[in-house]
Amino acid sequence: MQGGVFRLLLPKIKVPGLDISGTIAAVGPKAKSGFKVGDEVVAALDFSQSGALTEYTVVAEAYLARKPARWTHEQAAAWPVAATTVWQALVVRGNLKEGDKVLINGASGGTGTVGVQIAKALGAYVVGVCSTDNVELVKSLGADEVVDYKKEDVTEKYTHQDFDLVFDTVGSAAEIWAKSATILKPSGNLVRIGAADNILDSFFTFLAFGAEIGYNKVSSFLKRGPGYHFFSGSPNSELLSKAINLLNETHADPVIDSVNEFTLASVVAAFDKSMSHRAKGKIIIKIA
Repeated sequence: MQGGVFRLLLPKIKVPGLDISGTIAAVGPKAKSGFKVGDEVVAALDFSQSGALTEYTVVAEAYLARKPARWTHEQAAAWPVAATTVWQALVVRGNLKEGDKVLINGASGGTGTVGVQIAKALGAYVVGVCSTDNVELVKSLGADEVVDYKKEDVTEKYTHQDFDLVFDTVGSAAEIWAKSATILKPSGNLVRIGAADNILDSFFTFLAFGAEIGYNKVSSFLKRGPGYHFFSGSPNSELLSKAINLLNETHADPVIDSVNEFTLASVVAAFDKSMSHRAKGKIIIKIA
């Protein structure tokens, strides 16, 4: 969010960070969900409120889920936003069913790693796309096949409408959109989250991107091909709980790139790495 198109469209938050794992210190008088002081919880915050990078923050009940005991707070903090977004992408938008064949572009990133884990837990056949350095990581998460994009073009390898769902977590692979009709089944769905850093390199690029989305959405509405979905995940306690419980039940563990201390230098370094798009999994900042 700090680097893509949404940084220009969303209001700036006073405190950064959207993922939280912590302990409830106080409960509001109108709270109705049964949470109490001392409960360990996770939360995916809304863009409009103050963020997670602080010792205390106020969180609406609608964003909370209980933290399973088997994860530390550092581990649990890796899940909320990615897990909620992945559930919305795969299940709500992508209509994923057991036995479906899924392509996950950017399978080694913070969202992609969770995508592989949840898709496998839901019974899908998963093909992950990543760079050479991350092939073994994606395999270790349970991917049935891994495509090294530096060595193979996924749109040339799969040309017979192989997939029920394509989940693009990168937002920069225009060729996947351009050739989606050849890699997706007619009844399939392409779900894309976020946007590439260079999406606003020029006003005309942005217009072309919007036209592409519009054309694909119209084609989808007219039932001439696969469905196309472009969105950014939104906080949802129910969906977060479903995703967290599934990951816990299947004994999944988050992929964590690093755990950083709550100092200025460490936090700046953590955000720099996040912006580089070279992190393997999630970058965690330990507040206390």
